Amino acid sequence: MKLGLAHEYFVAHGGAERVVETLHEMWPDAPVYTFFHDRARYGPLPGWNLRVSYLQRLLLGESHRLLLPLYPNAARALRVPPDTDVLLASTSAFIKGIGVAEHTALVAYCHSPTRYLWDWSDRYLQEEVPAPLHGVVRDLMGRLRETDRVFAARVDRWIANSRVVAERIQRYYGRESEVVYPPVDVDSFRVEKDRGDFWLFVGRLSSYKRADVAVRAFNDLGMRLIVVGEGRERAALERVASENVVFTGRADDATVRDLLGSARGLVFPAEDDFGMVCAEALASGAPVVALAAGGAPEIVRPGEDGVLVSAPEARAFAEGVLEAERMAFDPTALRNGARRFDVSRFRERVRAIVDEANASPRRSREMDQDQEQEEE
Repeated sequence: MKLGLAHEYFVAHGGAERVVETLHEMWPDAPVYTFFHDRARYGPLPGWNLRVSYLQRLLLGESHRLLLPLYPNAARALRVPPDTDVLLASTSAFIKGIGVAEHTALVAYCHSPTRYLWDWSDRYLQEEVPAPLHGVVRDLMGRLRETDRVFAARVDRWIANSRVVAERIQRYYGRESEVVYPPVDVDSFRVEKDRGDFWLFVGRLSSYKRADVAVRAFNDLGMRLIVVGEGRERAALERVASENVVFTGRADDATVRDLLGSARGLVFPAEDDFGMVCAEALASGAPVVALAAGGAPEIVRPGEDGVLVSAPEARAFAEGVLEAERMAFDPTALRNGARRFDVSRFRERVRAIVDEANASPRRSREMDQDQEQEEE
């Protein structure tokens, strides 16, 4: 079987990129199709056979945020050789529209249906688009939604990274999917018997991660909080943070593992599609205080793995942290619970799905191509 991989782009390291790295470990000789690779920000990918789109030539600093209207065309123009049996796409946007032959099985591992077109469209307009352009961009997003549906119809087999994403795939695309949780290499994390005196926040410092909720909660608590991550909100967060809140900036994987291994717990106020760092915290023996929304309730079982908080508010999270402090969590039990998400399970199930897709009839893509041309 000849297999190819695809991923939207390589700009920042996150949970989606960890999934792609695991897929590449499973199929190291497979070419990886992508819109662009920002080597300066992401770092090199030695040994990867990257096939980039024409958008690579347009990449300059933060310009990838301006390339949104070009993604559908770039996906169609990025052609997969016709002798490819299966194309496995890691997707949260338009790479699923990549040009594949009629007989090539297209499998999509979905981190989320295209967020800025569906769940986050209003937030995208508010945070990313100048007010005078809201009307134009809103019209553009309507057309992009139709293209997104057409691209979604081309997929032969859907994999969702959580139950909440599976529900969105059904809602927006009308397709069934199988849930395969993202891979966590549980054995690569260590559990310290003597925990430190600090809690941890790990994530990009952008509005949807709600680091401000964590910072304000620990301002009230007076307990130590270490904030790991970088982003446009860092300066504002540092201005409101008390002395007990420390910002490390971006940290490498080894440092994050060390911090998770000795932290008293992880605080996670975001409504994320899955929340891989929550599972990594459990693998490190650290309980999690998380918002009861998104994928977190699939990871955090109240009383077993931590505490779920009903509202993304500082007072509610402060109370959640105090509740977790009163509980006697066994680090070894937390680690054992994290094995629900171990990388071995991910590899086994994804391989089986790819094999099944390769052996199954393909969805017809001729009608979809005609529909795309009509929309253009």
